[in-house]
Amino acid sequence: MPPRGSLVPARFLVLTAHLVLLLVVGGARDPHVRAALPLHFSAEEYAHAERWLWGALGGALGLLGVEFVGFFSGVSMFRTGQSLFSLGAHGGAALALTLALLEGWDSGSFWLLFGLCSVPPAVTEALLLISLLGCRRAL
Repeated sequence: MPPRGSLVPARFLVLTAHLVLLLVVGGARDPHVRAALPLHFSAEEYAHAERWLWGALGGALGLLGVEFVGFFSGVSMFRTGQSLFSLGAHGGAALALTLALLEGWDSGSFWLLFGLCSVPPAVTEALLLISLLGCRRAL
């Protein structure tokens, strides 16, 4: 298979890996919430830190959904630039989430991952979707 033809399955696998790791972190969130709290904390502080983590994970899942819609609709499936950008961002996110699971990172680190690895590819995907819809209406 030529290198360009292997971008589609590689992108699908990396997007799926990112999705699975986000779901695993959501299921095993207690160590990440506790890492963001002091040694002695109240139930309110725990609930606040847990909501903080759910915000990052929920936002990442939502933006990943935008990317899956663009990918499966065919808008960006064969666009090399978007595929490489998405592959790099979500590959980095998958590696970072794996390290976060192994090392028990605090919940604030997930917001950094959200901003660096989820937002930029989703924004470019949304711009591709908007540009496609805009061009179709003009024709």
